[in-house]
Amino acid sequence: PNGLDVNVFCPIGEKDISPRWRDFQERRFTKPIVLYGAINAATDKIKGFANLLSALKVLEAEGHADDFELVVFGADKSNLEIDLRIPIHYVGYLNNIQELVSLYNLASVMVVPSLTEVFGQTASEAMACGTPVVAFQCTGIQEVVDHKLNGYLAKPYEPEDLARGILWCLNHNADHHLCNVARDKVLKEYSMEVVSSKYKDVYEQLVLC
Repeated sequence: PNGLDVNVFCPIGEKDISPRWRDFQERRFTKPIVLYGAINAATDKIKGFANLLSALKVLEAEGHADDFELVVFGADKSNLEIDLRIPIHYVGYLNNIQELVSLYNLASVMVVPSLTEVFGQTASEAMACGTPVVAFQCTGIQEVVDHKLNGYLAKPYEPEDLARGILWCLNHNADHHLCNVARDKVLKEYSMEVVSSKYKDVYEQLVLC
């Protein structure tokens, strides 16, 4: 796996939230935040934004249109046809790690609806900040997220189950155990120290061969 600096990607207090998001939250975020983001988040089909929008349509149809807002980083807009009452905020590309960490901390749940992931870096980053993750139970990311322990693994590629996962995490977000388990998973398996030790073992075995 990719190593992560868990002293940077970590839970932070309100006073440490980036000023950009503090102001933004006061003006706009009056509801729980569902977070989604990637490089070319709205245009790279592999990242699954269309699946997420379909899941949001399911939640809207079930009466949850006013229960949360979606924040998208890695895009300024989307060319996809969107007919949703759920507010969507495109915040563009983030080049400042503190802004990214702040956004993870403000979110109630991170959604990674990718069709395929070798690993799933945004998932581990969010979990390191104590934010549960919803993803499809497929490819590399299913090794990062543990179903109903630190997030939710939906059936590939069913928008209905993805919607169920988002709602499940929102309903359990007040449970600090869920957030702590997410953080603990990263500390035990994806911290820079743990991963570098694994690389060291591999190189030593190769030398001995």
